[in-house]
Amino acid sequence: MNFTLHLTADCNLSCRYCYEKHSHARMSTETALSACELMFSYGHKKNGFSFFGGEPLLCRKTIIRVLEYCEELNRAHGASLSYKMTTNGLLLDEAFIETANRHKLEIALSHDGVLQDAQRVFPDGRGTSRLLEPKIDLLLKLQPNAIAMMTVLPENVGRLAESVEWLYARGFSRVNTAIDCRPNNAWDDNSMEELDAQYGILAEFCASHFDDERPLHYLNFESKIACHLESRSCIECRLGYKQPSIAPDGSIYPCNQFLNIPEYRIGSVSSGIDEQARERIYQMSLLPEASCDGCTLAKRCRHHCACLNFSMTGNMHEVPHVQCVHEQSVIQNADRMAELLYERKSPRFMRVYSKASNK
Repeated sequence: MNFTLHLTADCNLSCRYCYEKHSHARMSTETALSACELMFSYGHKKNGFSFFGGEPLLCRKTIIRVLEYCEELNRAHGASLSYKMTTNGLLLDEAFIETANRHKLEIALSHDGVLQDAQRVFPDGRGTSRLLEPKIDLLLKLQPNAIAMMTVLPENVGRLAESVEWLYARGFSRVNTAIDCRPNNAWDDNSMEELDAQYGILAEFCASHFDDERPLHYLNFESKIACHLESRSCIECRLGYKQPSIAPDGSIYPCNQFLNIPEYRIGSVSSGIDEQARERIYQMSLLPEASCDGCTLAKRCRHHCACLNFSMTGNMHEVPHVQCVHEQSVIQNADRMAELLYERKSPRFMRVYSKASNK
């Protein structure tokens, strides 16, 4: 069983693309520990939490107590435990990362590369890149495989490739990027064309570093290539089952973007999950997206992500136009990267390709 713990909507930054309605509400330690007990009550062999905000490290003591309590509970269960957290990095220190390593908590850093000071700023508009330099060094020293998570706004899209290249040069081997997906965002034909051009540049760049001693894993492309080679869907939504989300007050929702919407509440940490409510919402999510009928890319596309669709359109089955165009561009440029690797007989790619072909 895996839950997302929304520890707080509070944050020490005011990023240009943030969709959170910041508040000072925070999850109590008692609520968080009840979530631990609920997780183990299902008897699964694999358990874990994703710590989410706002900025989750504002609730540092709660995170550490959850990690410790899960270890205590697990002595009687023997489950495999894993944890993830995405942070803006400002509150990271050596003591916390060492604690994270003891408990197998993977830390992802939200960082926008050369766009950091244009997009990820303090409430007064000050940039954050200078303050993060020692934090990056520390994180990569103690978690060398940490992921850098980048978001790009339409007005800054022309520097997407440059930012990924900067993150790789800075020491990140795994990079994931996303576009600003807030409702009523400013993506238009020109910015989407530039986005496609940037992905084209990245296809070349990623292919050129694919077989390095420290290879670049650009997850946006690699996930598309993998699902194609393995003949599987790119995303398995399983709304309400795969990763339920727990609000600061302990209420449970099927996924992140449904948080605090009463009609999507499926239980609480005190009463457990209402299985009828969860199954009802899950069955709703299985309905097909009519706009995707006959699309040859459907199996490789995130069109069936109910959470993303709902956040942008208010309907879990209405795929936003910007997402459709974006996914086409990612898939086509991922294929371009794969073609380059195949033509060059990339050793690492050929091993993966041969393994997939022989299944």
